[in-house]
Amino acid sequence: MFFRFLAILLLAFVFSLHAQVGLSGKIEHNRSLLKQIENQINDLRLKIAGSKKKETSLLHQIALIDQQMALIQRSRGLLQQEVNLLSVRIDSSQKALAEAEQRLQTLRDLYARRAVYAYKYGYDRKLELLLTSRSLTQALIRLKYLKQIALHDERLMQLIEKKKERIRAIKARLEQNLADKNNALRKIQQRERQYVVRKKEKQRLLRKVKWTRKTYAQQLNRKQKERQRLLDLIVSLEKSRKAQAVIRPPKQAPANFKFLNLAKAKGKLPWPARGRVITHYGKQRDPKSKTYIKNIDIEIKVKEGTPVHCVFPGVVRVITYLPGYGNTVIVDHGKGYYTVYSHLSEIYVFKNTFVDKNQIIGKVGGAGYIGPVSLRFGIYGSNRTYNPERWLE
Repeated sequence: MFFRFLAILLLAFVFSLHAQVGLSGKIEHNRSLLKQIENQINDLRLKIAGSKKKETSLLHQIALIDQQMALIQRSRGLLQQEVNLLSVRIDSSQKALAEAEQRLQTLRDLYARRAVYAYKYGYDRKLELLLTSRSLTQALIRLKYLKQIALHDERLMQLIEKKKERIRAIKARLEQNLADKNNALRKIQQRERQYVVRKKEKQRLLRKVKWTRKTYAQQLNRKQKERQRLLDLIVSLEKSRKAQAVIRPPKQAPANFKFLNLAKAKGKLPWPARGRVITHYGKQRDPKSKTYIKNIDIEIKVKEGTPVHCVFPGVVRVITYLPGYGNTVIVDHGKGYYTVYSHLSEIYVFKNTFVDKNQIIGKVGGAGYIGPVSLRFGIYGSNRTYNPERWLE
């Protein structure tokens, strides 16, 4: 009975440890990403300060501020992820603490019963058992059992001490997690204040910009370069996918995930976010510059903070900042198809992880680009772009 009880305790400890290790890995990965983003934010702070001293163009200063704002939003999302992960860990620790204290009480009750028995029947009872043995063999057997009982009591005491140590360790970890969570919450508030300051600065600079025909032409030229940069990135992803498929089966996707055919879902895809399309796909006339531009995606006007849903099962291949696009997520749907979600703030997915249809991958942000708050969404496949409105239901 005792050994079965001990086995149950050990098994529960192993499962608890496994869960903590998995959670710890996610938290460490999240913190590593956060550190990278914070370094980029600090670098941009220096660049912004330098651009003011050099009196560079207002649009260049705005671009730097936009990039920093986008990264501040993403860092805020990572901090919120840490808060969520720590909340799960805190709940787990609180449950483990309650279970450990309950098991400790069970062990104490068991030891108390043994102590009462030992007090009542102690040494005299043991001696009586040995002296009343009918034979030497029976006496040796009784002596053996008495030794086992003594060993059992000793192990019980050791188990009680170990359980006490575990409770102390859980309490220390719980206190540290609570402190980390409060620290992350304070940092979120700091990021929000930083974002508001930069947003006001951006608005102040925008009011200073003289929007001439030349300025619009420069902006359109910049947008064209930004589109080409995105297309080059997707071409690079597809080349890498094909090269890896020739060498060996891809290991980046989860083992139990099989890519579906996105082409068969044309006209049936859910909208990544509900709103009004303000920029359509294809050749469109720009009313300000009076020239035609070729859009490779669409813009959906929504409120800042609107959740963005993945339109089809796939694997996240890229999470990055792109000038003019802001925080961007690229999802690989297999067979050369990709969907791109830009103008994001907080991002809730990680690179090389599976995302399901309708899963929230992030929220729409208001930084990283000039214009109204919107989600930028594109569909790419077979080295070409597609009109998303024809693919959405």
